Amino acid sequence: MELSYLETLRLSELERVLTEIKSEKPNGGIILEIGAGTGFQAKKMAENGYHVEAIDIADSIYSIHRIWQITNYDGKHIPFPCNYFDVVFSSNVLEHIIHVVEFQIEIKRVLKHDGIAVHILPSASWRFWTNVVHYPFVFKTIIKIVYSKIMPIKVRIKYNEVKSNKVTKMKCLSKKELTKNALYPHRHSEKGTAFSELYYFSRYRWNALFKNTGWEIKNYYSTNLFYTAYMIFGPSISIRLRTFLSYLLGSSCHIFVLIKGEKTL
Repeated sequence: MELSYLETLRLSELERVLTEIKSEKPNGGIILEIGAGTGFQAKKMAENGYHVEAIDIADSIYSIHRIWQITNYDGKHIPFPCNYFDVVFSSNVLEHIIHVVEFQIEIKRVLKHDGIAVHILPSASWRFWTNVVHYPFVFKTIIKIVYSKIMPIKVRIKYNEVKSNKVTKMKCLSKKELTKNALYPHRHSEKGTAFSELYYFSRYRWNALFKNTGWEIKNYYSTNLFYTAYMIFGPSISIRLRTFLSYLLGSSCHIFVLIKGEKTL
C-alpha cells in the first residue's frame, strides 16, 4: 500500500476521532500519540489546537519519512511524567505491542484522572477480507514476476526499479518461503495467526482486554471505512465508496474511547 494513500485513510479515521476529542476536551489540551509513524496524525491534531507529543520506537519503518517531531522510546516506558496528558491516542498500534496488557499501566500513569484514551484498532472484518484478498494478491504478484522476466531488458530495469520493490523482495525468498507465503496470509499482530486474528481483532476481545485492565469503555464506534491490507484497488476506490462498502462488508477498524476505572492490574 502506498504511504500517501494509507495516510488518506488514516486521516479520514482521525476526523471521527477528533470529533470525539473535541466533545470531551473542547478547550484544547495535551495529547500523546503512541506509535506516531511519520507524525502526520500528530500534525493534524496540532492544527486543531492541541499540544501534541508523539512517540515511537527508533527502528519504526516510517522513521525516515517523519514530518513531525517524534520522541524515540523503548516501546515499554512512556518518557513523560505521571498525570500529564489530557488524551492518549493510538492508531493501529496496540495490536503490535506484545506486552499490551502491562502497557495499559503506563498509559494510565501518564493520563490525567479526567483524561481519555482513544484507540483505533483493526477489526475482525478487516482480518477476514484481508485473508480473502490474499490469494488474488498472490496471483497478481506472480503475473508481475512473469511479466518482469519476459519484457524487454530496458523496460524490465525501469520496471524493477520503479514499480516492483515487492516483486524484487519476493524473488529473494526461497521456494519454500514463497510457497508458504502464497498459501498462508501473514499475521498482522505479534501473536497468533492470520486466522486466530479473527478473534483477536474482534470487538469482543478488545472489550475484554480493556475491561480486564481496569478501563471503562465510555464510547465505541466503527470507523465506517472498508479496506484490506493489500489494497488491490487502492485510490481507485473513493473514501465515499469505502464508507458505503463498510455497511455491506464491515468496517475495517474499531474506535474505543476509554476512561480510568476503579480496577487496577
